[in-house]
Amino acid sequence: MIEDFPEDLRPYTDREIPGAMQRIAAHKYFPQVASVIFPGISPEEAVRKILTVKTVIQFQMEWMYAFNQQVIQNTMEKFTYHFSPRIKQGTGYTFVSNHRDIILDSSLLQMVLVFNHMPTSMITYGDNLLVNRLAEDIARSNKMFKVVRRGNKRELFKNSHILSEFIRTCVREGDSCWIAQRNGRTKDGLDKTSQALVKMMAMSGSRKDPVENYASLHIVPVSISYEYEPCDFLKAGELLAGLDGLPYTKEEGEDLNSMLTGVTQWKGNVHIHVGDPLTQDDLEPLRDHDPDPAPLRHHDPDPAPLRHHDPDPAPLRHNDPAGFSARLCTLLDSRINTGYKCFPSNYIAHDLLHGTSANSERYSPQDKDAFIRRLDKLAGSHVQEKAREIYLRIYANPVQNLRDSAPFAGR
Repeated sequence: MIEDFPEDLRPYTDREIPGAMQRIAAHKYFPQVASVIFPGISPEEAVRKILTVKTVIQFQMEWMYAFNQQVIQNTMEKFTYHFSPRIKQGTGYTFVSNHRDIILDSSLLQMVLVFNHMPTSMITYGDNLLVNRLAEDIARSNKMFKVVRRGNKRELFKNSHILSEFIRTCVREGDSCWIAQRNGRTKDGLDKTSQALVKMMAMSGSRKDPVENYASLHIVPVSISYEYEPCDFLKAGELLAGLDGLPYTKEEGEDLNSMLTGVTQWKGNVHIHVGDPLTQDDLEPLRDHDPDPAPLRHHDPDPAPLRHHDPDPAPLRHNDPAGFSARLCTLLDSRINTGYKCFPSNYIAHDLLHGTSANSERYSPQDKDAFIRRLDKLAGSHVQEKAREIYLRIYANPVQNLRDSAPFAGR
């Protein structure tokens, strides 16, 4: 199946793994990477160990599993998860997840799958993350499929269709695939599904019936919650820089810095909620039979900072693809938001932002003192008021998301 897709986009096959391990072992940065995964290992030992890897699953279970263990042990207080009992062996699923960290969101999900005796999934990732050949070889050895985000409209459309075909083929053949609910990480705590992404998923399926099209993908909403957000200071700084209305331009090496910061920063408690797969019964109500509905409001896939999500869009036209995809976005948002686990940090930020103590029963004075000390580090001893508000909303918005979405999650 994998060989049917463009060689420069698809994951490696077992046949290609030995060559990839040779290149990884020869790369100048490999000793540093190996020392993070296996502390105390010598460069010579690392080379010998990587060259014994002959298959994708061996690479994942010997190297990526060890990487995740190091992250959990060194940067988390506790790692917990909920795994839906409706997810069954032998079925392929499309895991649609909120996106908070470049590497860890998908990587930690693989741990949850392994803990539940499930095969690891394919992983989609943006081409902007391929900072060098070492990163590409590691990614493609780890079941990663490259998503092309650059090019003209024709090229982007073509690559979107290839991605859609890849996801559907995986699911049809019993393999699962992880994809973020939007391009780029959520930086303001508002997890919203991109309508463009949902439309892309349907490109490879039947246009006759949207319910059948999406139901065949076995979509599973996934929520990952961090007590302390990876790269929270960096995200606040990026949002602050963008308040003048100009588009934010990344500096050279910024993606790499975000990846390293996300992996090494202290995260406190981390929880992954793998929800129930969306069924035809879940999707059927997304049709609308009103012959003369109100105009559809646009579902904004990349909301402006500090903006809240409206969980109830206007009625949709019967079998209107744009309308159906908008309502599916709303359903995914609701499932992801209600699966999000709010920690004391979220409730403290919500109270500080609104000047209340309404959530005080959900945290201790010690929790609040620790959060305020962290907040004070945002800009040294002089925290700008706007920067403080942005930082607090990163943590406060999930509380509001949870409250707004709960009544709609079962629709």
